[in-house]
Amino acid sequence: MRVYTVPTIIGAASLALATMISSPGSAAELRTNINADPSMVDPITYSELISGDILMNIYEGFVGLDKDGNVVPALATGWKAHDDNLGFRFELRKGVKFHSGRDFTAKDVKYTFEQLLIPGNKGGLNSEYLDGIVGADAVKEGKTTTLEGVKAVDEHTLDVRFTSPDVLFPIYPFFFMDSGIVAEHGADWATKASAGTGPFKFVAWKRGQEVQLAAHKDYWDGSPKTEGVRFLVVPSGDTAVSMYEAGELDLVYADQGTIRRILKDDQFEGQRITAPAAQIRYLGMNQTQYEPFKDIRVRQAVCIAFDRDAMAKGLYGGAAFPLYGQVTPGVAGYNPDLKPIPYDPDTAKKLLAEAGYPGGKGLPPIKVTSTEPNKNDIAYFASQLKDVLGMPVEVEVVERGSHIKKMNAGEVAFFPWGWSAGYPDALYFLSQVWYGPSKYNRSRWQNDDFDKLIEESQKTADEKSRYALYNKAEQILLDDWGTCPTTVRMQVALKKPYVSGVNLIPFRFLPFNEVAVNR
Repeated sequence: MRVYTVPTIIGAASLALATMISSPGSAAELRTNINADPSMVDPITYSELISGDILMNIYEGFVGLDKDGNVVPALATGWKAHDDNLGFRFELRKGVKFHSGRDFTAKDVKYTFEQLLIPGNKGGLNSEYLDGIVGADAVKEGKTTTLEGVKAVDEHTLDVRFTSPDVLFPIYPFFFMDSGIVAEHGADWATKASAGTGPFKFVAWKRGQEVQLAAHKDYWDGSPKTEGVRFLVVPSGDTAVSMYEAGELDLVYADQGTIRRILKDDQFEGQRITAPAAQIRYLGMNQTQYEPFKDIRVRQAVCIAFDRDAMAKGLYGGAAFPLYGQVTPGVAGYNPDLKPIPYDPDTAKKLLAEAGYPGGKGLPPIKVTSTEPNKNDIAYFASQLKDVLGMPVEVEVVERGSHIKKMNAGEVAFFPWGWSAGYPDALYFLSQVWYGPSKYNRSRWQNDDFDKLIEESQKTADEKSRYALYNKAEQILLDDWGTCPTTVRMQVALKKPYVSGVNLIPFRFLPFNEVAVNR
């Protein structure tokens, strides 16, 4: 039996609320921004980014991330793969207390999994990670509320069985909850109580104003260094920066509209924090919708007809990095040795001519399509491809919801788009966006050798071997010009000099338990 262990590493709010500090002699709370109310504050229906920023401070899963983006233990200290590769036995951390004061045990993990699958509970993003567990379908269909494939061996040992291998299961971002919370507070417990083991407890949610958390003094990894966190609802990025300048916010996560201002303003020197986002950007070329894209020479010509460095500096004001593959830095399985994609207009023109379209003659008209936030991107691509290749490209700005539906249906020919990693492993990009059968393969590129490598990697538990499979598959995708990587978005935050311990990684902020605020 193979053993996997990891080393144990122990409208804006009112001004009165925004400027509140803790009582004398105690550490001040951290005040930061969110641009809208969370859609939910419970770990079962969780399904969007703002809620995730809050919930990750309240709840935990088997593992977490460190400041370098590495997977580290949280509520599991180790796990063993079954000999048939159809499950794991987890050793759970002892001495962990829920915010209620109850002990964290294996029954709470099993309970969380069952709550995610019971149809009336409307399980969110984390429910999809349970589909391969034995008995999951029966729970989802309402036939039972007991998940057959999960057994609490004892209080701190959990056994999970799958219908097919799922080697990444231990690193999925689960939010384990207190199995006694509903009996104590009722079905609408989520705005009344806190059911996690994380460094902060849920206190209150004032819609349109703030979400307030308080330090969990009995946190297993040590009491947080700040008394709490206030997430102030500030819809405008400019307003958030102004509140920061006025001393009403201690930490700001910048939106795309304010990043350039922050990067150019000398007053923020020494206060800026940056990190690449775990989000690929690519130019999709759907061969089923545009006949010339079936020719590799046309796809390559398109991809070398624009300058990624110029895009990062000009189009994004320095708030981006060139992307040469389909896995981003900071995500496990990233290949740092990929060759840069050159800006080579002469070769691009030659390739297009060899494909039978000299100077773009004979190419059917095509639209490069995206949503309002990406209008500058598509204008750039259209202009560049016209100038370099003579390609008859028109710009089409569309509504987001219908655009996503059409991309998912494989009905959009040419589009810039992105994909954010849901867990810290390259498979999230490669299997979701480029694997042939994936419903999110919006470009409809398909390669049998690539698909076989992805399928093999999904059964390969050894990380080094699995990453080698990822790299090989990614190279097949790139060699065939099945994708056209563009840039990686830069995340930018502002931190006051009196704030320490903030970690911005490709997956946004780490939980704030190491943050100290000394106003």
